[in-house]
Amino acid sequence: MPVRSTTGKPSTLALALFLALLPANLGCSGPDQGPILNGGQAIDPALVDRDPMAVLPSEPVMLGYLDAATLFQSSLGPDVERIVTTLVPLGREANFVPSRDVSRVYGGIYAMSGADFCAVLQGNFDVDAIRRNADARAQATSGQPLVKSRYAELDLYTAGNVGFVILTPRTVLSGNETGMRRALDRLRTGKIERSVPAWMTDLVTTPNAAFTLAGDMSGQGAVEATTQKMPFLKGLKKIRTVGNFKPPGMNFAGSLTYADAPSAAEGAVQLGDLQKLTSFMSLLSSFGLAGPVPSMQVQQRENDLAFTLPVDATFARFLLSMLADVSRKATSGAPPSSSWAWPLLTTPSR
Repeated sequence: MPVRSTTGKPSTLALALFLALLPANLGCSGPDQGPILNGGQAIDPALVDRDPMAVLPSEPVMLGYLDAATLFQSSLGPDVERIVTTLVPLGREANFVPSRDVSRVYGGIYAMSGADFCAVLQGNFDVDAIRRNADARAQATSGQPLVKSRYAELDLYTAGNVGFVILTPRTVLSGNETGMRRALDRLRTGKIERSVPAWMTDLVTTPNAAFTLAGDMSGQGAVEATTQKMPFLKGLKKIRTVGNFKPPGMNFAGSLTYADAPSAAEGAVQLGDLQKLTSFMSLLSSFGLAGPVPSMQVQQRENDLAFTLPVDATFARFLLSMLADVSRKATSGAPPSSSWAWPLLTTPSR
């Protein structure tokens, strides 16, 4: 059964907008890295463990949450393990096994210096093994050397443009360099409190949601440029999505908020027949998918569209492959193969 949003409306993410992520029985492994400095003052690492979203920079274009422990127990677990390994590019030589060590992921996509990405992973991390692995300049899973440097009084490990920082044995920061440095600047000079909009973070607390995604399209000029290929984006302002990994594979429930009721009505027409979107069908074909697009139920209420969407395991893997591509390219700085999606991430909102 589809999950429901905190507003009581059935809600689901539009197929074409499943981009970002983007995860608590937490134990402890290894010693603390040491006190995190905030304005020159040491802070209790438990504050970071207690509220990981307080680490994320402000003004995300999209904010995602993943209950990784639940997903790893599903048939889609191996697909998500590859995504998590992109965020923390470590192998077993660092005693890191995503399906064992990661329980939750919180991530944001930003328009800072292009398309930037920052995530906070929670679970159990063997700090000593990771440090030994990095000090030995071992290769990351990408094949690039894992390099250690210092920033904001903390050790930062990078492989290419992907990096991570061990904040505590239970919390790790990841992302591209711009995203991570912005988060570390907050820890070093700002208050340890959330700066992400409450309407985004509130979505994470939706009962029975294994993942959530919130997007703020206001001021994103690239959205208008994409409307010829994806007409339902015209006038789109906000995205709210929750979901689970129950049969038939994944279930989405979400809402799209438009600038006005006429824009929402037009969006409902476009979403009601995704098979007429040539660019979207071409994208499906490029991933070897044929046949009808899963049926989406859409209902308009003034300038909001509420919709639900169940997809089978095959289509769920397609969505996860898009997510993996966007995550990998967002942290490397190169445009993803899903080129219709990239403009949403690359135009600064200010």
